[in-house]
Amino acid sequence: MNFRHGSLESIILNALWELEANGVYKNSVKDVFDYICESQTTKRAYTTVKTVMDRLYEKEVLLRIKQGKKFYYRTAYSNNDIIANSLKKIALQYCNGDMNKLIQVASSINSNDLNIVETKVNAG
Repeated sequence: MNFRHGSLESIILNALWELEANGVYKNSVKDVFDYICESQTTKRAYTTVKTVMDRLYEKEVLLRIKQGKKFYYRTAYSNNDIIANSLKKIALQYCNGDMNKLIQVASSINSNDLNIVETKVNAG
């Protein structure tokens, strides 16, 4: 299972988690595409969303169910599962596996710091 994601992969996963939180557990590419178009300012092509969802399925991050000629998707892991896995990797890579150090650093971050990072990422 590969939890590394590009930005569109993260957008798709967040869209699916939101849809699933609202009780919708089988979503077509069109469902996800429509949700992203409504909630994002950047417009994406339907075929791009489909390709990325297929790649997430190949990475075993999404489950795919075929009904008739149509595929439906749902997440294979919760948001918390992916966050926990990512934090463990960060702790191993940058904190010699010391989760307490990672927690200490994370607790010192405020929302203004996150806005600065997001601005730099979007600009670069």
